[in-house]
This record gives sequence, structure tokens and C-alpha cells, in this order.
Amino acid sequence: MLKAGEAAEVNRDGNLLASLIIESIEVDPTCTGGYVRPPKNGHFVVLTGTITTGSYADFADMPYVPSISLRTGGFSFVSTTGKKTPGNNLIGDSYGCFPEEEMMPNDVNIGENASGKLIFDVPENSGSIVLPELGAKVPNVQGWEWTF
Repeated sequence: MLKAGEAAEVNRDGNLLASLIIESIEVDPTCTGGYVRPPKNGHFVVLTGTITTGSYADFADMPYVPSISLRTGGFSFVSTTGKKTPGNNLIGDSYGCFPEEEMMPNDVNIGENASGKLIFDVPENSGSIVLPELGAKVPNVQGWEWTF
């Protein structure tokens, strides 16, 4: 379980492949976008962070050089009672809550860095957002979760 400011990292052979640092978590933020709708599932949760990826050289021997997907569908929500909501159900009415330029891109290519917001439409105002992988599957990496 990670706290705001801690890094979710994938390392291989001493090389950093990807690092995602969630700097803040906000429940039920004030939406400032141009197409604001109330949350379909009950509550918006916003994770604001930065992602850094390794260089192409770090991925040279991999059969596929991935982009890092930060699409909502790749995450899940787990309630305080253990009920899981899959990622595609977390999109809800979150689109348009914030201006596009404030959002984290859906995909970050190798060698790129990005910052922004990830928004989820969740059924409860407390629980955990879970990311099962950050880029390519790497042995001994079980994923990460942020509790709010």
C-alpha cells in the first residue's frame, strides 16, 4: 500500500523501467472542466501524479517496447469491505470533470515523462485504487494500491 509521495516502481536488472508517484489524493473534488456531470457511481476520486519512464535502451532486449497505460480501465477500486469494482466501471461520468490539459495522458511512451490527474468514478468515498501493473509484466511485481 502506497501513500501520497511514495513511488510505484518497476526495476529490472538495476534499471528503472517506470516510476509513478501519486502526490495527492482528493475525494469529491470541485470539477473545473467544461463538461461537468455528477458522478454516476457516487464519488469522484482524483489521483494527481507524475510518471517517469526508462529509456529505450532499458527495454532493448524485450520483444515488445510498451507504452505505459494509465487508462482508467487498467485500474480497479476495492471498497473498505473488500468489494472490487473493475476499471471500466470506474469511468462513469468522470470525463470532462477537469480540463484535458490537467489530465494525465492515457498512454506514456518509453523515454517520456508526464504529470497530471487520474480521475475515477467510484461507489464509495473511501477504499483503495489498485494498479495491477505498470507497463510490461515484470517478475515479483504484484501491483500497487493507494488508500483514501
